[in-house]
Amino acid sequence: MLPNLAVSKPAPIPPRLPYMRLLILLLSALSACGQSPAPATPAPETPTAVSSPWFLCDGVDAPALFVFERDGSGVRVTEYDKPNGAIVERSAYELGAEEGAMGSVYTALLRNGVEAGAIRQTNPAMLESPGSAYTLRISEVRLGERRISCRWLPRTRLISFTGRRSVVVHEDADGDLIYSSFNFTDAAGAGPIELSENGLSTTFSAEARGGEEALGRESAEFRFAAEGYTYVVTAGRDGTGSLDVLRDGEQVQSEPLVAFLLGDAQE
Repeated sequence: MLPNLAVSKPAPIPPRLPYMRLLILLLSALSACGQSPAPATPAPETPTAVSSPWFLCDGVDAPALFVFERDGSGVRVTEYDKPNGAIVERSAYELGAEEGAMGSVYTALLRNGVEAGAIRQTNPAMLESPGSAYTLRISEVRLGERRISCRWLPRTRLISFTGRRSVVVHEDADGDLIYSSFNFTDAAGAGPIELSENGLSTTFSAEARGGEEALGRESAEFRFAAEGYTYVVTAGRDGTGSLDVLRDGEQVQSEPLVAFLLGDAQE
């Protein structure tokens, strides 16, 4: 007689989970393992044209550029980075007391009534050529613990910048126009250079002399030719402008001006 053998029944098959429930469980498991999708990186702020700035501080000892705007006693400061021209920070201050010392005027910048910075401006009468101050000679700004020396050239007709370079149009002692540009990619290795007539700058990336100007109701245009290239800087009365480069009469480059300031000749 054959022995009795126990026959085991197969384990019951669990009911199939609905598709959406299974998907939710899978996503939950991934999240628990730290594998959830990374949040999207916000796009950098695109610089737009600044209308009627108070002054520009193009750093000669730091790879940064600052646009100062003034509305009464209120001051807005926008910092731009070099070498990409992106906006780093916006900040606001109130103008404080002024103090004169060593031929300079120091103006405090306040936050909540407490000094948080200062602007150092050279008294034009103390310059080697007092009539060369077509723009304010802001020699230094202090923001918090940072001190930045600012580019300044005598007889500046226009100081401006694009997303790639700073551009200055100025006059020599004879009144001839000079175009100087300073590429942001060169800023990290640049250092301040003292020039005649109290000028402070860095080594230029490109220069052209003997320019022509056309002043109209709507804009000012400065045109320079050098080694087959023509540099055209246009500054509109509406706060917009451009730097255009032509080669043999054909446009090869165009960059909008983020901000510019036109200088006034002293009588």
